[in-house]
Amino acid sequence: MKWQVRGLTDVVKKYKKVIFLVLIFVIVVNILNILAPYLLKIIIDRFAENMLISSVLSILIGYILLRVAIIFIQYIKYKTTNKLSNDMLGDLRNKIFDKLIVMNMKTFTKFQSSDLYTRLTVDAENTKTLFSDNIPVIINDFLYILFIVIAMIIIDIKLSIIGITCIFIIGLYSFFIVKKLKKLQKITTIKRDLENQQYSENYNKSKLTRFFSLEKKNISKINKLLDEELQNRYKYITVNSFLWPASVLLQAVGIYVIIYYVLNIETSISLGTVYIFLYYIKQAFTPLKEMFDQLEEIQNAQVSLERINTVLSVKEKEDIKQGQKIQKLEGNIEFKNVTFAYGKKEVLNDISFKINKGEKVAFIGKTGAGKTTITNILMRLYPIKSGDVILDGYNMKDISIESVRNNITYISQNAYVFKDTIRRNILLEKQDISDEEILKIMKDIGAMPLLDRLENGLDEIVTINKLSKGELQIIAFIRAIVHKANIYIFDEPTSNIDLRTEKMIQSIIDKISKTSTVIIIAHRLATIQNVDKILKVENGKVSYVN
Repeated sequence: MKWQVRGLTDVVKKYKKVIFLVLIFVIVVNILNILAPYLLKIIIDRFAENMLISSVLSILIGYILLRVAIIFIQYIKYKTTNKLSNDMLGDLRNKIFDKLIVMNMKTFTKFQSSDLYTRLTVDAENTKTLFSDNIPVIINDFLYILFIVIAMIIIDIKLSIIGITCIFIIGLYSFFIVKKLKKLQKITTIKRDLENQQYSENYNKSKLTRFFSLEKKNISKINKLLDEELQNRYKYITVNSFLWPASVLLQAVGIYVIIYYVLNIETSISLGTVYIFLYYIKQAFTPLKEMFDQLEEIQNAQVSLERINTVLSVKEKEDIKQGQKIQKLEGNIEFKNVTFAYGKKEVLNDISFKINKGEKVAFIGKTGAGKTTITNILMRLYPIKSGDVILDGYNMKDISIESVRNNITYISQNAYVFKDTIRRNILLEKQDISDEEILKIMKDIGAMPLLDRLENGLDEIVTINKLSKGELQIIAFIRAIVHKANIYIFDEPTSNIDLRTEKMIQSIIDKISKTSTVIIIAHRLATIQNVDKILKVENGKVSYVN
């Protein structure tokens, strides 16, 4: 198993003292659990010798105190283990998130968003379970079985051979049954996932189903999957029903052998010794089953650990402060013989163009031609394969990423908003802007009707249910104005909005372009009116449109 997960090793080291303390608790509890029945053995033997109750009273009190001590230590161990696992979960999630934040875009986009979410949630939770349940249970059960075997050998070497053989047979049987159950459980999970996919497909394509009269076909598919899952569940029930009765039978055989041995071969063995051996054999079944259960669960945790490792082992990171610090870029942009590729797929081939300070420039071209790629390069999201990008006479690769991005504001066709107040969505981390300034900007661009209809004004929580796409886009534009960049990039800014909002946004862009360099990626003709230059991106090349 691959346990060497970058980041996880550091987390384990951080809590090594607590982990050691939990291990001590586990050892102590198991020793006490072995000693407790031994005290009962002594009591039984003394009663068998017709001793008075006063002679075993101190042992009985010791037994009761021992059980109380076990309960107390178990409680402390449980509380410590769960606190430890939760702390480790928090640290691991922080490490994963920190890695994602500093990861460069080229590496970041190799991961699916759903995969990254799963790493932070399900896989991190599986790792928590590994340390709160799986490993502690295995260590606890293994030590308990080990101490039982040691105790048997110490008490009576001959009887221990019978007892250990019985435990071994029960363990071997439990291992194969649990393995079979886990296999059937896995098949059930696969069947259920297929059902969910079918349900989702039927839900999302319900109109198509009705239009082409596919109801019977889809019902047949679902019924087949449900029947297969049901048959598999019947198999699981059948196999599981053998586990307990067969184990009881094996225990009974072991008990019979011990009693036969005591009554017919070694008649000098005390009643207390017989009791404790029967007790140990009976107690061994549950930890054996638990241990094999957890071994299977650890295999699932291993998959989660390997997934987390794919994120934490990434070495490429984005150092936004490295390079020359430039406070203000005026907005002069030049691409000189720039070539760019996503992996092996070349998107831009030896392109060159200039944008002067204060110009409003539109990029046009088919979807996938490379328009957005040009702006991604300009924002230092991806490194170029060859060529140079010059900003105000500086080679962009020599300027810090932080300096470049501090001078650029980007607005996408899909407004990026957070579930927070309108004010915080506009300001982000900028705290030197007053409400009066925000309201003045909203009045200037004609956005006050949006605020007036909201009950809480700037304190209204932004959600996609309360605001239309156009209104969300207006908030994004206000944010852009507030942050006062010298270079603005608008990526299809009017593609998802109504005509009235489009006119408002066109007015905003016109105002911004009076003092800043504006780059517009557009399909609509209205969006590229009144621009200074039109650049067409086609077949990996960029050309000026007259």
